[in-house]
Amino acid sequence: MKLALDKIFNLYSLIAINIAIIILTLTVGGGKFFYESGLIHAIAILFIILAVSRAFGHYYTYDPILEKFFHASLVALAVFAASHLVEFFSIEVLKEYKDATFAEVANLYLVSLLFIIIGAEFFLKIRHSWAVIIQKISGVAIFILLAFSAALLINDRLVSLEPERPTPYIYAGLIFIVGLTAIVEVLKIKQLVSITRSFTNYLSAAIVLIIFAAVPNIFYELLEKGFGIAEYKIVYFSHFAFYAALSLLFLAFGKLSFLGGVYEDLKKLEQQAK
Repeated sequence: MKLALDKIFNLYSLIAINIAIIILTLTVGGGKFFYESGLIHAIAILFIILAVSRAFGHYYTYDPILEKFFHASLVALAVFAASHLVEFFSIEVLKEYKDATFAEVANLYLVSLLFIIIGAEFFLKIRHSWAVIIQKISGVAIFILLAFSAALLINDRLVSLEPERPTPYIYAGLIFIVGLTAIVEVLKIKQLVSITRSFTNYLSAAIVLIIFAAVPNIFYELLEKGFGIAEYKIVYFSHFAFYAALSLLFLAFGKLSFLGGVYEDLKKLEQQAK
């Protein structure tokens, strides 16, 4: 099943699918059909299913420390995917466009990036003692973000993303800082463990797209009121980045099945023993 998915959804087919979706979204029904029908959100569910399917695979790392990084990245993928379910439920089921909804999505984006950082530090703390401090700070930040999201479910007036308020700029700063930190830590693992090169390349690119997906959500009022960008176009841009990020995460975990070298030999020995 996993091999079939890899053959069907490879880099080139996913690029073609993403481009086709962008073209159709921007042209069908004058560019508004996918937004007005909710199809733009339904397509996201399909990408979520595709990406989350990676959670059911076994990855032959045979390195308990490195495997913690991969598992934390899987958790990050799940949280990132869950962020859209929150948005989908609020917009399509409750029919609500509230600042609290977009703040909750941004919170989950940050949580997913923090999980990547925590996972990377499991490996990097072998070389650097301060990695443990980064893990603890990230853990506290995750708790605060999830607690704030829970509070927003109770009182959606706790946050405002109006351009006159500091909140969107604080969120943007956090997204960029946490996102860039995640990229730096992931690239450190790439330098230290050459077999992770393909995985870390895709993961780093996905992090960049997560940042791009977050920006329209955070600044949707500024983009709409300040720059006159139509609401449906803001939603489109965010979702295009979301689709692409999930595509890259799907491809990243696919690379763990083909690490090569001694890992491939160990994989064959395990399969022979079954």
